[in-house]
Amino acid sequence: MEIMNLTRVNLFGGSFFGNLITALCFGVLTVQTSSYYHAFPNDGRPLKLVVAFLWILEAFQLACITQSLYWWFVANDDNSSTLGWATWEFLTYQINTVCASVTVQTFFAYRVYSLSANLYIGVLVQALVLLQFGFGAVTAVKANMNLEFQVMIKECTWLIVLWLAIQAIADIVITTCMCLLLRRRRTGFQKTDSVINRMVLYTISTGLITSVLSCFLLVMFAKYAFHFSEITVGMPLGAFYSITMLANLHMRTTLRARLATPSPMELVSYSVKKRMRQNAGDRGSVRANAAHIVTFVISGE
Repeated sequence: MEIMNLTRVNLFGGSFFGNLITALCFGVLTVQTSSYYHAFPNDGRPLKLVVAFLWILEAFQLACITQSLYWWFVANDDNSSTLGWATWEFLTYQINTVCASVTVQTFFAYRVYSLSANLYIGVLVQALVLLQFGFGAVTAVKANMNLEFQVMIKECTWLIVLWLAIQAIADIVITTCMCLLLRRRRTGFQKTDSVINRMVLYTISTGLITSVLSCFLLVMFAKYAFHFSEITVGMPLGAFYSITMLANLHMRTTLRARLATPSPMELVSYSVKKRMRQNAGDRGSVRANAAHIVTFVISGE
C-alpha cells in the first residue's frame, strides 16, 4: 500500500467531490422520500420509520462532512499540519455507510425470508448482514480512537477490507436469493410472470450498484487507502444504499398498474392451461403463488 498517497488533491479533492455527489444523492433521496409518503400512506409504521431514519442519516452526514470541509478549507486554511488529521465529522461517512447498509440489507433479508418462508435462509442472510455491520462498527470505533490518518491506515486497513468484502458478498447473496426465489414463483399467468420478471430486473440492477461500488472501494482502499477516487465514491455509498431501497419501494406503482388491467390473452391462456391441468393441487399451487406475488407487490414487505 502506498501510505504517502495522502495529499491535498486526494484528501481535499476527494472530500469535496464526494460531498458534492452526496448532496446530489440527498436531493434524489428527499424527492423519493416525499413521493413515498404520498404514494404509500397505508404502508406499515415500521417501514415508514425506516424510510425516515435513512433520510435523517443522510442529512446528518451531509451536515457533518460540510462542517469538516469548513474546518479544513476556512478555519485552518493556513495550517498545513491539518492535512494529516481527520475530524470526527469527516469519519461520519463511514459509520453512516455502515448504518445505511445494515438497515437496507436487513430490509431485503426480510424479503428473502418472506419469499422463501424458510427461517433458516432468513437467519443465514441476516447473519451475514450483521457480520458486515460488526466489522464496520469496529472500524468506526478504532478510527475515532486516533484521528491521525497514517495511524488509521496502519491499524484499520485489514478491518476496512474485510468489512467491504463482506458487505459486497451480502449484497450479492441477497440479490441472488431474491432472483431465484422470485423465479420460483412463476405461475404461468402472463401478467403475473411479467411482474415477476420486472421485479427480478429491479433486484439485479439495484443490487449490482451497491455490490460493484463496495468491490471498487475494497480494491482502491487496499492499494491506495485514502485516495481521491476512494473518498469520492466512499462518501455517497450510504446514500446509494438508501436510494436503492426507496427505488424498490417505488417500483410497486408500476407493478400495481401492470396487475390492475386484465389482458385478454392472459384470460385465454389461463383458460387453456386450466383445462390441461387435471390435478387440483397444481391449480391451488399456481393460485397461491399468484396471490403471494400480488400481496408482496401491494404491501412491499
